[in-house]
Amino acid sequence: MDDRKAPLPQEGQQLEFKEALDPTAAKDRLTLVKEVVAFANANGGKIVVGVADDGVPIGVPAAQATRWDPSKIGDLLDSFIGPDHLEVSISTSTENVAEGMILVTIDVPQYEAPPLVLGKDGNHSGGSQAFRRYSVFVRHNTKAEPARRGDYLKWRDDLRNRILQQFQMAVEAPETAHLRIIGDDEVRDEPNFFLSRAADLFRQRPEKLLDGDDLLYLFRNREVLDFTADLVPGLLVQSARQRRATLFFWLALSGVGAMRVTRILGGALHMSDRDKSDMASAVPLVAALYLSATDYAELVGLMAASSYAHILEAAKEFPTIIEARAAVDERRNGAIDRVQLADLADDQLLDQATALAEEHNSGHISRRMPNLGLEYLGRRLRIPKAE
Repeated sequence: MDDRKAPLPQEGQQLEFKEALDPTAAKDRLTLVKEVVAFANANGGKIVVGVADDGVPIGVPAAQATRWDPSKIGDLLDSFIGPDHLEVSISTSTENVAEGMILVTIDVPQYEAPPLVLGKDGNHSGGSQAFRRYSVFVRHNTKAEPARRGDYLKWRDDLRNRILQQFQMAVEAPETAHLRIIGDDEVRDEPNFFLSRAADLFRQRPEKLLDGDDLLYLFRNREVLDFTADLVPGLLVQSARQRRATLFFWLALSGVGAMRVTRILGGALHMSDRDKSDMASAVPLVAALYLSATDYAELVGLMAASSYAHILEAAKEFPTIIEARAAVDERRNGAIDRVQLADLADDQLLDQATALAEEHNSGHISRRMPNLGLEYLGRRLRIPKAE
């Protein structure tokens, strides 16, 4: 009797199945790097390990979970793409697989400034090559393939559009705004001016959000920011919901209330597909801190009806507020440099996060920063951790 589970959704542009993949094996390590880079140069996506070719979940031994330590996988990727950096999320699940087995999901975000280039050869022990130095791979349908002319043209057009948007911000600034040209070697030393200008544009065009570099710059200068200014809290939170590094800090520092958070979470479910990865994983965690069990269930119902894979996965992973709060507690019970987060004072949490923000840019932000933010937000909301 075939007791295998029903198949998962079919592989596609943003979903890849691997029946087995061992990040400690030389050949598999190169395969993982190639697949991750290809996803990052496209629209991001997921790699699910433990799924047969026909889409049926089989799982891999649970004992292999330690091989998927995010910091080790991050170091592996950095060794091939440095000085660039890509932040991937890794999770395990026991759903739909036999006891003692797990599914491993690698969630790959879209790289903010493609192309992401492989910086060294990927050589197999037998002398053959998985890829050459300076190779550029892109996810085309269900395959990781060398970049095509159309890919380079798209990246060129995307860069041009970003430059035009920055120019448009200056052109569309209100008459009362004061514009100043900043030289290449000049540090932006007016965070409130920059933030107010961004808020003015956000008022006119709500889709115009801050990018990762902007959020880190503002976080480093948070002590001088005017959070009472119109639209500033909403701009910061909505921008950070798809770049989770600073999200929980902005929720705490800007003082947005539960009603506004509920609207932001609801609106997040309608964002474009390229924005879903980091946002979807953050929605249940934020909802667990702000919503009642009834409101949380309603939100998850909307997530479960979504047509986007990232949101569906988040709904399955955290079907009730109990699971979501347990995940929040797990992150808050973590440590940084062998010191428990609970043992750090509020100002020490902020100092640690500031140090991380100063060390890295938006493409290379520590995996520890969101956990610092969750602990800080939990304290500001006076939410005790489970015993």
